[in-house]
Amino acid sequence: MPPCAARYLPLIALLLLPAMARAEQPDTHVDLACDAAANLALVRFAVSDQARPVFPRLPAALDHGLSASTGANRTDCKLADGTTVRVRGGREQAFAHGMGGANPPAFFSLWINQRKVFSRKTWMPGYAESANNPAIYDGVLITPARVTICTTAEGRPQRCTGTPLNLARAPVDSVEFDTSKPKVAPGQFTLIAKDAANQQFCTAYLGALKPGIDDALRGQPTSFDTPLPPRVEPASPDAARTHFGPVALLPGVARSMVVWSGDNHYFDGAVIALAPATMPLAALAAAYPYEDIENWPARSAPAQVTFISGGQKQLYPGVSPRYVHLVPQHIDGSLYVLAYPTNNRIRPTAALVKPRPGGGFATICAFNRAEARF
Repeated sequence: MPPCAARYLPLIALLLLPAMARAEQPDTHVDLACDAAANLALVRFAVSDQARPVFPRLPAALDHGLSASTGANRTDCKLADGTTVRVRGGREQAFAHGMGGANPPAFFSLWINQRKVFSRKTWMPGYAESANNPAIYDGVLITPARVTICTTAEGRPQRCTGTPLNLARAPVDSVEFDTSKPKVAPGQFTLIAKDAANQQFCTAYLGALKPGIDDALRGQPTSFDTPLPPRVEPASPDAARTHFGPVALLPGVARSMVVWSGDNHYFDGAVIALAPATMPLAALAAAYPYEDIENWPARSAPAQVTFISGGQKQLYPGVSPRYVHLVPQHIDGSLYVLAYPTNNRIRPTAALVKPRPGGGFATICAFNRAEARF
């Protein structure tokens, strides 16, 4: 089977599965191959299913055999004429909601002589578009005068199209190549807090969180997590998962906690209500009918009930409550809630909120993850 045809197999398999955000995805690879002496650079692309990447070949008349070279995942090179080339590849987030949400597009950014030629350029379409037999990039060939893009769609011959390389039109990326100050490494979390006392608490929380906040944001359990109360069967299969039972708000102070959650097209997040220990679930369910979840933040909470969700002024006000995750945690015997949006491009990346004994809640900590620049 030709490499260009084989690369479609893991994508087709994904499209046949339900669109779940945490489904296994094939690996995508972006590699920079260079023939310095010939002043040739080639950005090449591959999709692999936990295997060594196989990069498509370009016409030898174009790349003089460069696409057949060995190596993978290289990012920088310098050509004989002094031209510097940098490439960085990434992939959008998978979602449990949206058509084709489990198959996100892949993209790359390209810098030549510190000028950004392509920024987040899609080389493998995804989401809904992935069902339409789109063309996938095989390679981007760079010569002193031209940029040539070669693509292949399943069942069609490879197509290569060249355009003149005019670096004067590309902006110099003074941030990417600024060496005057240290950069925060991708994946590292930085803290946002309003005052020194919160900063000390939040710094300690970030350091003590095991195995780590990034794992927590992927749904993995942490050392602070509070076991959820028993699960209550929903009234219908389409309703949210419901957990209801007692929880310690503070040492010696009990509350009833209900956690509604989902990981589907309509509801990929969680919502929490805290009520007096004597309040039955039926009373809370009547106050918050599931079919009206989008409007829950605007509802007046029943007396002595604390409602925690996205879409409130102190917690992701611009995000639907259906797409913010909430994880109950206990720190020194007090209840906190780790919150993070389903869409990981929303800022802050995560927040830690504390329910107040008298009602309501306050956002204590906010954290941002440093992302790779594209």
